[in-house]
Amino acid sequence: MEVLRAHGVQGVRVEHLAKVLKVTKGSFYWHFKDRDALLEAMLEEWRRQNQQNVAKYLDGLEDPAARLEKLARIPFDLEEREPFGLPLRLWARHDERARKAVAEVDDLRLGMMAQTFAESGFSLEDSRARAVLLYAYMRVAPTLANLDDTALRGLCERLLLKR
Repeated sequence: MEVLRAHGVQGVRVEHLAKVLKVTKGSFYWHFKDRDALLEAMLEEWRRQNQQNVAKYLDGLEDPAARLEKLARIPFDLEEREPFGLPLRLWARHDERARKAVAEVDDLRLGMMAQTFAESGFSLEDSRARAVLLYAYMRVAPTLANLDDTALRGLCERLLLKR
């Protein structure tokens, strides 16, 4: 996954991985039938981790408004940032398996967010739309230079989450 993050899916090559891990290519093939099997295992692990992380991140927060506030802060919480999101999304642009994995995780996250907005009293239609807006904010906000400003970030969060 670190090679994917650093070099994209094109960098995930058996020879390169064997060298980085200081193992023989034969050792690699002991664990994976071929590169394709490794890529499939990477997608499955990413999908599994993300499904667990969504539930774990909000564990113990009963109040829907508190869950939404915590979700809005994920992009700025260094420990919770997902370092493989962009490389996986780039991979998904030209690989159907990766596209399905990303779509599955996105659907899970959007569904959880929409449900949380609905629990906060928004209509089903508004909840879905707000979930899309919040998720788009979460995906893009960390790349915007001007969001170092905590006051601006706070305003963005209030506008996204207010009733």
